Amino acid sequence: MYSFEGEFRRRPQQNLSGASRKHERNELLQKAQIERSKREELRRRQNSAIMIQASVRSYLTRLRHKKLQRDEFDKMLEAYKAKITPEKTLALLLQKLLFFYNEAVDVQRLVSVSQLLLKQHESVLKTADESWLWRIQRLLHLNLQQMERAGSRDSLAVGLRIVEVFTSWENSIRILGTNGATSYLVKLFSHLIAHGYFRQVRRLVDSRTPPMMGPSSNPPTQLAACLFELIARPLNVVPRVPDNRFSALVLQALCQHILASPMTEAVEMFILPALVDLPLFPFRELLDALRDCEGFAEGEGSVQRSTWLLFSVLLLEKKHFIAGRDDEEHLLLLGYLQILAALTKNFTVLTRNQGVLDDSASDDSAEEMDHEGADAQEMRILEYCVEMLNDTARVQYLLSAIDQSEDPQVLQALCQVCHNLLISNKFAIHKYKLIHMLAFRPTFLRHLWSAILAVRQTSLFGSATPLLHIVSRGLPLSSDDSARIVPLLAVFCSLFSLLLITLHDGEFYGDDTMIGGSPPTMPFTLSSLVQLSLTLKEVSLGLVELAFPDSRPSVRDDYKAAVRGREQPAQACPQDTQMWAHLFKVTVGLVRQLHSRDIRRPFCPENHWISKQITIPVDKPSDFTLRRRRLRVYRPFQGLRAFTKEELEEGPPLSTKEIRTITILRELPFVVPFQERVLVFQSLIIRDKMEHQGEQSHFLQGPSIQVAIRRNYLYEDAFDKLSLENEPELRLKMRVQLVNEVGMDEAGVDGGGIFREFLSELLKTAFDPNRGFFRLTKDNFLYPNPSVHLLFDDFPKHYFFIGRMLGKALYENLLVELPFAEFFLSKLVGRHSDVDVHHLASLDPLMYRNLLYLKNYDGDVADLGLDFTVLNEELGKTRVDELKEGGANIQVTALNRIEYIHLVADYRLNRQMRAQCNAFKQGLANVIPPEWLQMFNNKELQVLISGAQVPVDVEDLKQHTVYAGGYTQEHPTILAFWQVVEGFSDIQKRQLLKFVTSCSRPPLLGFKELEPPFCVQHAGSSDRLPTASTCMNLLKLPEFPDVNTLRDKLLYAIQAGAGFELS
Repeated sequence: MYSFEGEFRRRPQQNLSGASRKHERNELLQKAQIERSKREELRRRQNSAIMIQASVRSYLTRLRHKKLQRDEFDKMLEAYKAKITPEKTLALLLQKLLFFYNEAVDVQRLVSVSQLLLKQHESVLKTADESWLWRIQRLLHLNLQQMERAGSRDSLAVGLRIVEVFTSWENSIRILGTNGATSYLVKLFSHLIAHGYFRQVRRLVDSRTPPMMGPSSNPPTQLAACLFELIARPLNVVPRVPDNRFSALVLQALCQHILASPMTEAVEMFILPALVDLPLFPFRELLDALRDCEGFAEGEGSVQRSTWLLFSVLLLEKKHFIAGRDDEEHLLLLGYLQILAALTKNFTVLTRNQGVLDDSASDDSAEEMDHEGADAQEMRILEYCVEMLNDTARVQYLLSAIDQSEDPQVLQALCQVCHNLLISNKFAIHKYKLIHMLAFRPTFLRHLWSAILAVRQTSLFGSATPLLHIVSRGLPLSSDDSARIVPLLAVFCSLFSLLLITLHDGEFYGDDTMIGGSPPTMPFTLSSLVQLSLTLKEVSLGLVELAFPDSRPSVRDDYKAAVRGREQPAQACPQDTQMWAHLFKVTVGLVRQLHSRDIRRPFCPENHWISKQITIPVDKPSDFTLRRRRLRVYRPFQGLRAFTKEELEEGPPLSTKEIRTITILRELPFVVPFQERVLVFQSLIIRDKMEHQGEQSHFLQGPSIQVAIRRNYLYEDAFDKLSLENEPELRLKMRVQLVNEVGMDEAGVDGGGIFREFLSELLKTAFDPNRGFFRLTKDNFLYPNPSVHLLFDDFPKHYFFIGRMLGKALYENLLVELPFAEFFLSKLVGRHSDVDVHHLASLDPLMYRNLLYLKNYDGDVADLGLDFTVLNEELGKTRVDELKEGGANIQVTALNRIEYIHLVADYRLNRQMRAQCNAFKQGLANVIPPEWLQMFNNKELQVLISGAQVPVDVEDLKQHTVYAGGYTQEHPTILAFWQVVEGFSDIQKRQLLKFVTSCSRPPLLGFKELEPPFCVQHAGSSDRLPTASTCMNLLKLPEFPDVNTLRDKLLYAIQAGAGFELS
């Protein structure tokens, strides 16, 4: 600062406190800390040295004292060896032995004391107090330990004898009485079991039991009988003791060391059969012990949740599942089902699947589980478990017990068992009798659906919200709620789907005239099915949201917590992923089945399947993709796998909304209106055309297909020149040069019209039944000729070619009037085989009626003389084909008639034309990806190919018509023309449309989609008839003087049936 007092120099600042000691102070503190640490380290070393010295001195003192005690023991033993030893002396000997016992040097002393104790066992037991009881427990434990570690040539006689004598129920009750014996044995076995009793006996059994030829409860040797007696003795005490803690201790240890651990030959062949034959095996207590075992249901308890334990429980249950009163039977059934539910979870671990149940690359069915990772012996045991689960008596008992029980816990446990089996094997519903038979019990299905609707969750607001509604909203569930609803819903969908496959339309719709007097097998009325299908549809849409969750939740977490009233669910584990993926698969499958029934014969109101919440981004076709290679990245409930370089080149990953939309179009397309799906389909084609044809194709430039076709040999030339070898890419622009009868090129340049005319005529020729590739059903619908192999050796090439041509027609938005059979269209759009016995009504009505008669036949089916063969007549020759291997020797009975009916339908609808349909589908897929067609059902595909059976909208046609040759919209002839057309009947309007465009049906999305546009051209004087060029959608209309003349001439032309270029 400046001074204004006249002093211009700054005064020096002086510090009178002396020199700074800051650095010295820090050094002093550091030095003190180091010294303190050294002193602390020195104290630790001194304390450690003292402890080590004390331990060593203690050890040496014990060794010396033990040696002294051992010498005294030897002298006392020698002194009293020849005479009866007093109890006090015996107690002193035993006390000394327990103090100094060392297995390496004292085994013989243990044997000597044991022999002395055996001589005095009655007097010892009579005067046994707590100290004596403790000595007996320790002595028996040491004997068991010594026998466990003994060599194969060492004698076990004394050790076995003393354990047998002091654990005998008969000896104890004779000496101590019932109450005293019970108390004594409970304390004795509690100590022994807590110190590894069953583990020790198990090792003795494994090492001392000789090989056996097969399972038997008869002991192979006397030693094996003694060892089994050691296992059985604590089990015989359990029913006599009301203390649940003791039974839990015994039975949990039995499971841990014998029943649940990997089985040796001795356990499998002898111990388990002997336990089964044990008269008083505590099976009910075993179930209670397992159920009460902490962590057992989650697979984290002391008892391992293994296949061996499941095998043991099933084996024991067959003989020891004995119930008394009704309440006892109910509790026993509940416990048994809950244990099965916990143990069958192991099925999914054993069957090391290649991934969770998911769609494969070849089809969208679930991948079959394989058994590569499982041990061969364990897989053998697993097969035994499957056989026992399929035991008819066991299944029948469970079914009858379930029918009599109304406890929701029983239903929950049963569904958990079935659910575990379903997710472990793709064919579980056919492999396990319990699941298969439950599907045909209408009462059970109704009860199960009611239980599903009743499962609720209470929120903080006090209202009970059904879990189905929560799933429908796409909100995640906690693990507890998932365990309550997922097994019930998955089992219901699986069972009801199986039942629907077996129901013909008469049973499904309740037509009394068709089902005769048989009891109804349909569990729901049509009115209840409407609400059921609506609920399942909403659940399926909610599962789509759950399968692909938002990265940024649209619903706040605090709101979710308030509504659900529970903690947020944890990260899903692989088992949860498999569970939800299976639920998605079976739920969507059932919804698709119900929709298929509704298509064939409606029972739901209009727009029942449409969801208003789904919006399709058809305004941005460039952002919309639906390719199988791209879809493999997005699988329900599996998250994203790593993108390959090729996938990243196709574009960035899709957003969650796009993934959900694509999944809906792929799995549940019918929830989107048909018109919107047609827009999606055409948007996809437009984008694909831009990739393959480009803009240059409009100017007759760029890559294209140039072919010359003779009119008289339309099919033959096209088959040769447009084969896969000659034209591998059929999506390019195609230009056709037609050659007339004399071999001259017809005049004109193909700008698109000639190609459309050529393709239309080619398809009519290819599908002509007279050519032999297709036949007509009784109601005049086309399907592949089953006998085509007798006409053409290379028929698969022809079907591939015809499929390509139909695909090209769809690709070019060309409508062709080809009436296909429903079962054939179902094969084209179905990922699964949607063809079943109902479609026989169209193919062979007589056989369909006969099969229905057989299904409802009340007499002895064997009297009909049927076997598993079918008579096939081809070109006058009769051939007998077997429906299954050895079918000629298998008689059709009441038990297998359902199988016979489905095999006959499969033979007629699938096997006879499998090669033809596969080749046709491959050709179609060469042009149109199957995923695009799978957005439509069979009837919608027919509309896509041939157009809709709707009235011709003249006003729409008028708005999208163009004029040429001097005509305008206000020309008098044009005004008269529209006046005449508006007065036509619908049949006459269709005749006009067919005359001009070669197709009597209007385009799907209106006449704005007609390419080229409908055109009316001036054709000269009125002495000529109207003509048409169908390749250009062109009507050549002369200028007529009045309306009546125009009407007469136009009707004559369109009804004459003349072909191309009528003049």
